[in-house]
Parts: sequence; C-alpha cells; structure tokens
Amino acid sequence: MAKNDTYDSVSDTDTGSSRFSGLGSSASSQIDNSPLIALGAGLAIGAVLGAVLPASDRERELLEPYGKKLNDAGTGALNRGRGMAKQKFDEMAGDKLREFLGSSSSSSNA
Repeated sequence: MAKNDTYDSVSDTDTGSSRFSGLGSSASSQIDNSPLIALGAGLAIGAVLGAVLPASDRERELLEPYGKKLNDAGTGALNRGRGMAKQKFDEMAGDKLREFLGSSSSSSNA
C-alpha cells in the first residue's frame, strides 16, 4: 500500500514543531501582501468573539455612560434627520402640488 506523499518527508520522531515552523512566516507574508484583508478578518473575528463572550460587570460599569451618550446622540441625530426629510418632502410635495394646480388652472382658463 502506498504512503501519502504529504507525510513522506516528515519523520516519525517529529513532534509537530517543524511542521508548523514555516506557518508564521507564511502568515506574515500573506498579511504583507494583503493587509486590508487581514484587517477585515481580524475585525470580523473580534466582532464574533465580542458577540459570543458575555460582558463582565466591570465592562458594563465602565462602558454604560458611553453607551447612554451614544444612544442619546444617535436618537437626536435620527430625529433631526427625520425632521429634515419631512421638511424636504413637504417642500417638494408643495412644489409639485403648486405646479399641478397652476397648470390645471391655466388650462381651465383657456
């Protein structure tokens, strides 16, 4: 029976350290070649770990004031955005309505 060619070069006394000795340099060269992909992968892994691991009491104690500030700021920004969108919509609808009424009244006068 033929041996697998992948394992032929590794001796039976190998503890695995030489198998993975080139892994660090290989990973380093991959990061050097595409740093944005490495950054994205790191952020994704961090986000998954942050979502999976429970927050400690100390984290809650330290971050709660910032969370409240962010929530208040986000709510205020959302409300201002809604108000601006409604105002713009009302302006555009009013312009279209005036345009429609203006064209229909001039056609009825003819």
